[in-house]
Amino acid sequence: MKRILICLFVLLFIDSLQSQTTVEQQIRNNKIELENSNSWAVSAGFSNFVMHGDLRSIGTGNLGNFWNFGAYAYVDKMFNPLLGLEFKVNYSKISGGAQYFSDVYDILYLNKTKITNNLFFKGTAYGAELNMILSFSNLYLANAEKWHVTGYFGVGYHQYDSALYEKLPNGSNELLIDFGKNPARNSVNEASSIYLSAQLGLKYRINKRVDIEFRPSWYFNYEDHLDATISNKQDWETFFVTHIGVVVKLGKQKVFTIWGDDKKEKEDNKFKIVDTDKDGVVDELDEDPNTPIGVQVYGNGTPVDSDQDGVPDYLDKCPFEKGRVDNDGCPFIGDKDRDGIPDREDKCPEVKGLERYEGCPDANSLRVTELVTVMSYSKNIYFNTDSNSIRSGFYYTMLDDVAEIMLKNKDVTFSVSGYTDDVGTVEYNLKLSERRANEARNYLIERGVEADRIFAKGYGKLNPKYSNDTAQGRQLNRRVEIKSVGYYESKTKLKVEGQDE
Repeated sequence: MKRILICLFVLLFIDSLQSQTTVEQQIRNNKIELENSNSWAVSAGFSNFVMHGDLRSIGTGNLGNFWNFGAYAYVDKMFNPLLGLEFKVNYSKISGGAQYFSDVYDILYLNKTKITNNLFFKGTAYGAELNMILSFSNLYLANAEKWHVTGYFGVGYHQYDSALYEKLPNGSNELLIDFGKNPARNSVNEASSIYLSAQLGLKYRINKRVDIEFRPSWYFNYEDHLDATISNKQDWETFFVTHIGVVVKLGKQKVFTIWGDDKKEKEDNKFKIVDTDKDGVVDELDEDPNTPIGVQVYGNGTPVDSDQDGVPDYLDKCPFEKGRVDNDGCPFIGDKDRDGIPDREDKCPEVKGLERYEGCPDANSLRVTELVTVMSYSKNIYFNTDSNSIRSGFYYTMLDDVAEIMLKNKDVTFSVSGYTDDVGTVEYNLKLSERRANEARNYLIERGVEADRIFAKGYGKLNPKYSNDTAQGRQLNRRVEIKSVGYYESKTKLKVEGQDE
């Protein structure tokens, strides 16, 4: 019968763990946040052992009650606010005597020995157990704040040196049997057994780091000799252990998985508004949360572009006239070289050219002009503060244009130079600028540009384009510049002309 109960318990334990996904879905429906909470805890404390078998610790006869104190420690891991797993170790003194209303019956394996009021057992026990944790509070209340009720259901193993004694009229004790030294058993020095447990924990939260826990527990022992007494009358041994201890919650977050936030914190978070760039759009809705302070933005937090030419007004020299990115937002007007190609479409507006070369006299002139365009594009590739992430999709589009020109000019090599503002140490800024340069280089390589045609280098806070005394100036200094530096002859032979650093 015991083996059947153990198998059923193990099956229920596994099924509970497998149902974790369903439980997590239910938790999310209750809007419990899991990402910003701690899930590990450790605890230690004292315990009291009460035997309930052929002999008992409480309600005994002539020998009075037996008080058995011990200690325990455990580590908990919560998978979500409902389910978790616990590993616990225990050590305790064990003892007990005959009960008041005990019928006189035979004790097996001892000749002519019966349960009488002058019998008692004593010893020590130690072991470990694995428990499933089920939060009863979070089944219905997803934000317990001070009190929390938890169920623990598990299986364990312990060893003990339980021995049976008889209290003689002269006050001395006579050893009748010692199960810890019985050579007929597998464990010569100690008896052992597995057990099942059902426990109820009541926790009180002292603060965000410490809880106090009171836990009464009910155990079912698989063997019938924990009390050093075996009989045909009562072969189902149980014992009770009461635990009280301190729980320490581990982790950097402010909230443990099973607890909700304090009411005050909830109220503070409910009305807290974060707007990093002070543009009137909260960060949660801001697509560009690092816009320079004072720049006008749309409702989504991106800078205003009045003429919709792809250049935001604060960088556009002609903010109300649609222009080109490579001309600071201004259009090309007229036909200065009188070659029939308007300046706005002429790649070589100062020299007469042909339409097939986009206004340049030959392919080489077109290539040189496009290299100049690359350098003008680089002025507009900016990065987020303290990061090598490019600020927005707008600048990725500009890098796509740069890659297209590089692919059209396969006999030219390029330098990618990264820069920072003056905030931070020289060493840190140098490494950050290198990461920014490599970020742009890797993006161009992903677009098909040969890796050995692009050289990336970081210069830290050197060569600022704008004053670092203002937030807007520092933003404009967080940049990458791309320049042509020489001719690409082959993958093994490269002639590099003077590079302007």
